[in-house]
Amino acid sequence: MPENSENNQTHDWGYWTLGIIAALALFWGLGHYALWGSEDRWAEITREMLLNKDYIHPAINGQVYFDKPLLSYWLIVFVTFFCNCLNEFVVRAPSALSALAGICATVYIGRKLFERKVGITAGWILLSSLGFLFWGRTAAADMENLAAIAIAVAWFLAREKKAGFFSYLLFYLICFLGAMAKGLPALVVPVMIIIPYVLMKGRWKKHVKFSNFLAALVGGAIYFLPFYLASVMEMPPHYFNPASNLSGLELVWQENILRVFNPLDHNDEYWFSYFYHLPRIMAPWIVFLIPAVITVITRWKDLKKNDRWLAWTTLLIFILFSASSSRRWYYILPIMPFCALMIARFLCSSSHEKWERMIIEIVRWVVVAVAIIEAISIVFASLWGQIFDLDLPWMLLLSTPISGVAALVVMFIDERGDRQHIKQFTGMPESFGGIILGGTILICGLFSFQLPSINKFRSEKPFALKMKNELINIKPENIIIYPKIPVKLIFYMKLSRPVHVVNNIEDMKKIINSTTGKFVIVSYNKEKYLSELAKIIPRKVVDNPDYKEDFTPFENKEKARKIYIWLINNKTRGIK
Repeated sequence: MPENSENNQTHDWGYWTLGIIAALALFWGLGHYALWGSEDRWAEITREMLLNKDYIHPAINGQVYFDKPLLSYWLIVFVTFFCNCLNEFVVRAPSALSALAGICATVYIGRKLFERKVGITAGWILLSSLGFLFWGRTAAADMENLAAIAIAVAWFLAREKKAGFFSYLLFYLICFLGAMAKGLPALVVPVMIIIPYVLMKGRWKKHVKFSNFLAALVGGAIYFLPFYLASVMEMPPHYFNPASNLSGLELVWQENILRVFNPLDHNDEYWFSYFYHLPRIMAPWIVFLIPAVITVITRWKDLKKNDRWLAWTTLLIFILFSASSSRRWYYILPIMPFCALMIARFLCSSSHEKWERMIIEIVRWVVVAVAIIEAISIVFASLWGQIFDLDLPWMLLLSTPISGVAALVVMFIDERGDRQHIKQFTGMPESFGGIILGGTILICGLFSFQLPSINKFRSEKPFALKMKNELINIKPENIIIYPKIPVKLIFYMKLSRPVHVVNNIEDMKKIINSTTGKFVIVSYNKEKYLSELAKIIPRKVVDNPDYKEDFTPFENKEKARKIYIWLINNKTRGIK
């Protein structure tokens, strides 16, 4: 076979393999575990959009919730049209699809600026980074933000030399759509990193033209349209504005501009927090990012323009997010594609020094060690289950050793020196392809099989589904929640109308006095809340709720927050 034909086949296999494994890693088991963390916001807002046929006013329990823009909810609604249901898989699917798009854009940028093996390697690095898989399988807007930034940069690089009005318009639409999912960083970051690119290439004058500015204005108008519609269109009768009484645009200003200087509720992170959050999201390949940065610094004079631009891009993104007063570890996710490209560029270099080759070998043996531990984990897991009297999930017991054995097979092939097959299979160079593939198997196994399997130890969803059946005859108007709404409970119970949420006992008394028949009080097991409830309900009733959310193994019973529910008739239960 001619050399060119063989190379094309290798590259084609690399793209196909990366795409298939990425799809499996992101979608396998995606709906097999209950909502967690802030996922309930996206789930409940989408449910109420579908329930009330109002797609302009996002709301939780009837309270308008414009803290995040609309697009991330619309994407979930869009998926429901194909699946004809709303469940955990549907809620998370837009993030997984965005992650796939982010990988494709990263591969393209690497291929466009450098060469195919750099792009493919960056795709593998990105896929198997902990922060990427974590948020790619989570219902949120952060992966849409990352994807929009990477796609916008990829589109600009593709059209930069022949850009016209429609090329600029699509670029700004990508940016503004990203802003409609998460916030203005999706607009600011691509523009901020493209400016150095055109300056370094000496082509900045080519883009200072009317069609560029006109496209930006059109894109901005499209961005503001939903907020305008939300301000003029009538809300459902039972909807109400939040206590802040801020409109959608005012909340955009607060969340994206004011938060940069005043962190509001996100004031617990130091200015240097991303120095330890970056290793967190890039694990385990942060071990390659450090020498990649050192290499860039020590060889700066010899670097080509594209390498310098990549280094400046990564640094500018890091500085931008560090300069903001509002910091969270997932805010800096947009830096990941560019870090992956820096790592890929370092690994694909043919001029590794001795210390660089030593780091690669250390990582190789770390992957082997972890694979061995996973391969024999079934023995330790069985003993652990017997010692703690735990019925461990069969998926956990089965998937962990399988992942370990699969990684060991890859590493065995790699160690035998038969690396040509790995190169052909992955599209990565022979010197490290086995390491990245073995690590990817272990990490993807963790997120796709092992973590979803421990869902059986969580109690929120089973409790909520039980309450859905037990309280089926209770009207939503007769449900009182104090003092914070458990959004997961509301979502899984699929209530047709809002419930009462009160934050003081006096308001609860007023609702109780106007309620006839049975009513329900929902609260948490915090002593602070129980003591307040005891002011209007006898303490013996408070201490013996009709329904309790169960504790699960490993939970601290003094700190775990569990839901208590009281089914009360004020004539028979001693309401004060």
